[in-house]
Amino acid sequence: MIMLKPILNIRMLLLALIVISISQTGTSQIVIDSKFKPLSYEELMMQAQAEAAYNAQMKQRFEQYQDEAYRRYNKQDWYGFLTYSNYALETGWYNSQLYYDRGVVYERLNNFKQAKKEYKKAKKKGYAYAERALEACKQHEKEYKRRMKNKRKK
Repeated sequence: MIMLKPILNIRMLLLALIVISISQTGTSQIVIDSKFKPLSYEELMMQAQAEAAYNAQMKQRFEQYQDEAYRRYNKQDWYGFLTYSNYALETGWYNSQLYYDRGVVYERLNNFKQAKKEYKKAKKKGYAYAERALEACKQHEKEYKRRMKNKRKK
């Protein structure tokens, strides 16, 4: 019981500080240090250089992952392609054809819902053939469902 008293006292003190700050400011925010100090020219330049280096590194990673994804695609390793294309897209860079090709792969795996999503992304990013592929995918999905329904009947 002796150990609880200091904890209770600390909690009570924190609660009292919050109540005081609310009553004085009229909000629940506690302002610790309200002084704004702008970055110097050197600090801005360092920040810009660091951001440029980070972006260059992410672009390089994107290209490496994309290259590996297409190596897998050419070997018809669909899951490998999807894995490496996911890695590539996680870098923040993209290629509209990559979305299109992901749609092709998902369609080959009979995952039509995901294929349509990828085609829509490719279309949104400006890939010319995506709209036709999306319509074809919808037709393939209907045919696939019809075939599966007929298989179950047999």
